[in-house]
Amino acid sequence: ARDLVAALPAGALLLAGSSRPIRDLEAYADARADITVIGNRGVSGIDGLISTTLGASLTHDGPAFALLGDLAMLHDHGGLLLGPGELRPDVTLVVADNDGGGIFSLLPPADQPGFDRIFGTPHGLDLAAVAVAAGWECTVLDRAADLPPALAGHGPRVVLARTRREQTAALHRQLQQDVSAALEAQGP
Repeated sequence: ARDLVAALPAGALLLAGSSRPIRDLEAYADARADITVIGNRGVSGIDGLISTTLGASLTHDGPAFALLGDLAMLHDHGGLLLGPGELRPDVTLVVADNDGGGIFSLLPPADQPGFDRIFGTPHGLDLAAVAVAAGWECTVLDRAADLPPALAGHGPRVVLARTRREQTAALHRQLQQDVSAALEAQGP
């Protein structure tokens, strides 16, 4: 989230996906007055985000981006289908692919048997293949440093950042502990 916002060109539109993406943007990204950030709420919070990004991009003068989780991409993968003769908007979907939902991995019961199957909802799908099958260019990132060059160019395209839920949850816990320790060190 932090690296994406830092790499966006001035004048960009960014749709903040629901769940972990919008929380990470709020917690870790620097505010920028030269980009427009929008969000969308649906029944589950993650439905229709690709379609919303595409629609918003058609009214925006400049490139459009979305930060989504993999489940949000799957919920609206039909939005990837741009028919013959349809506009090809300059849209880049940056998708955090951790093979399911990761937000609940931060809860205390995350280490209980069966937790992952119910709350992690692993899908086991190749999201790059989903994007390519719909006619979108797709780049798979191996590391955060590869993000800025992957954002160069024009869409429609998908940039997949493959992550591991366990590592992401551990990183979030460590960041929370570090912030708590820093605040305690400052005193009342």
